[in-house]
Amino acid sequence: MSDEQDPDREDDMSPTATNPSEGEEADGAGAEHRPDTEDDEDDDLEALDGDGFDRVVAQARAQAAEPADEGEYDPELDGELDPNRGERPYTVEEAGIRSKVGWGRSPIVSAAVVVVGLFLLAATWSDFRYFLRSLQSEPRDLGLVSDIYVDGEFVERYDNTWVVLEGDPDVQHAARMQGREGWIGFMRLIEADASLFVAIPRATQNVDNEFPGRFEGRMRRIDEVPQWEKLQTFFNAEELIDIVDLEPAAVVAAVAGGTNKAALAGGGEVELGANDRLRVVVAQSAAMVQLGRTTWPTREAADQIIGVLGKPWAFVEKRDTVWVYAVELGSSGGANANVELYQQLTRALNNGEDLASADPKVGGLVLPRRATYLLDFKDLTASGAELSFTYGDNTAGTGWQVDPSTQQLEPVALRDGRLTVPTADIVAVRTERPLAADPDGYLLMVDQHPRDVWPSAVMFGAVFGVVLLNGWALAAALRRRRDQLADA
Repeated sequence: MSDEQDPDREDDMSPTATNPSEGEEADGAGAEHRPDTEDDEDDDLEALDGDGFDRVVAQARAQAAEPADEGEYDPELDGELDPNRGERPYTVEEAGIRSKVGWGRSPIVSAAVVVVGLFLLAATWSDFRYFLRSLQSEPRDLGLVSDIYVDGEFVERYDNTWVVLEGDPDVQHAARMQGREGWIGFMRLIEADASLFVAIPRATQNVDNEFPGRFEGRMRRIDEVPQWEKLQTFFNAEELIDIVDLEPAAVVAAVAGGTNKAALAGGGEVELGANDRLRVVVAQSAAMVQLGRTTWPTREAADQIIGVLGKPWAFVEKRDTVWVYAVELGSSGGANANVELYQQLTRALNNGEDLASADPKVGGLVLPRRATYLLDFKDLTASGAELSFTYGDNTAGTGWQVDPSTQQLEPVALRDGRLTVPTADIVAVRTERPLAADPDGYLLMVDQHPRDVWPSAVMFGAVFGVVLLNGWALAAALRRRRDQLADA
């Protein structure tokens, strides 16, 4: 049954007739218009057989090795890679730089060489700087240590300078170390506390510690020398101390005012700690008289001659060579006494002669008497014109005073274990300041001439040249990389 609405459907569903002649004609027509690709590929493969393959490879290599024309620029290749090179061609300027600095070196290698070179330059810089001092005709004369070290610091920097300097070495605290060329002695110069040391070459380990006090050589920061840690350990173990003179009146005023700041005798100010040890020097009003036991063999004879002075006296002790007495001088003694007074009293004992003999057993001698007391700053108290402190373990005499009731000279008695002295008789107050080796100080390397460090100077120059070349190569490589990224 057919569908009336679709009359063509029946024809479409009928079997399709095939005509062999028509099919062959169609195939023939297709063959005439189809490209002969299979034959071309076969021809190319046949061309590579035998010597053909080698010839093609040689042509490709020759084409790749053919240099581009100098200065040639193709706008069509701008921003693209050169098909012959795999990259854009070098310009004339780039080709010249590449031939000079070895542009082919890896930037990583250049960077590593620069970093290592900078460390070597830093290590040899001080020697190179001192080597330049060889241009000087003579060392710089710094004078005395006190001229360059003022108020606890140096007036200027002296790193790697060739100098000559005068100072007093502390021979009691000297260190010895063995160096590459022999023994070296290390001592501090007293005027600079523990901030200036000298290194003196020694022929042997044991030599006499006798030095002229004038030193010539190289000034270096002490913490830069190889022996610094050993020197610091040694001198700190020595427990070095410095005696600082204070103004007695300033100390009394500080105690009375309840402060801990006192003026220094040489100028400036110091802050005292509660446990700081002080040395208080007192000029006692009583003089010390020594009577030779050859001239006055008995105590009675000595008592008789001491009476000619007409002043209160007291027997102190008997020694092997002399009799010792104390004679009160009153207001004429103590800090106000002068040398002429003691000479007059001495002449009275020796029948008008200043000194009867160099032998202490012969004649008499009148001397001022001073006592030094050790105490803590916190233990001082001031009241009016007197200063009081705990006597403690002191061995110096307490002094003498006239007993109003007997008019006899008697030792000053302690009151509750404390000694009271007139502030007018205090002639000096000193404090002990501990010293530690200063890492910012200097070491004067005696007899080291600027020319002695020439090997380090040569190394510095060679390393500097290598660093400069590798830095140039690294910069060129980075610029080339930047240009490649810009052209991409």
